[in-house]
Amino acid sequence: MLHHRTAGEGPPLLLIHGAAEDVDLLTPQAEAFAARGRRVIWADRRGTGRSPRDHWPSTVEAHADDAADLLRAENAAPATVLGFSSGGIVALALAARHPDAVREAIAWEPPLISLVPGGTDLHAALLKPIEAYLAEHPGDWAGGYRVMLDTLSEGRADHDAPVVRAMRRNAEAALRDDAVVITRYTVEPSDGGIVAVGAAPAPLHAAIAAAFAEITGRAPLVVPAADDHEVYLHRPAVLADALASRW
Repeated sequence: MLHHRTAGEGPPLLLIHGAAEDVDLLTPQAEAFAARGRRVIWADRRGTGRSPRDHWPSTVEAHADDAADLLRAENAAPATVLGFSSGGIVALALAARHPDAVREAIAWEPPLISLVPGGTDLHAALLKPIEAYLAEHPGDWAGGYRVMLDTLSEGRADHDAPVVRAMRRNAEAALRDDAVVITRYTVEPSDGGIVAVGAAPAPLHAAIAAAFAEITGRAPLVVPAADDHEVYLHRPAVLADALASRW
């Protein structure tokens, strides 16, 4: 069973964290939803934090199965599921594999790179400097994570930010699981779920949301007050206010 927490009362809501995140980092967001009348469940994904590492690195499908098992163990199915970043990909897979356990799945700016033109080549290009670093520094997951952040931010990452320092403890999972496996996931037109984005998402997130809408016929949910991909870590009231009113 995944290491998890619960808070609040009301209709069930499962939160699924993104790369290098864990239950501690999602606690403010969970508490914000709990304060708005939701029974919130959030967990360390397999391989992360205090959850098991057996049969890991995992697959997207296995992460989805873990989430479904957790919902059933908590007598919380069907639940609304909100996944952040790469956790959004797991949320979409959960809806596809276990529709009986999901009332609605929302993926917040998921890195579904395979959906955009040239996505496979882009994914390989993003991994190349990380793989080169780890080849020279085997097992230095924190160093590899630093390279990943610099690659994604084009050198603008603030490595001294408290959130970034906290994420280093999950660097191995971010590199071995999210970067290599989860971001290669593809969706089918029949898959459930929707994509949510901020008012002015980064170009890649905007392209992914548009491609997802074209494939599934479901337009993205826009959160006007969200001006940062990691708004759920820095300003948890933004998504709680926007989505709690929807539910």
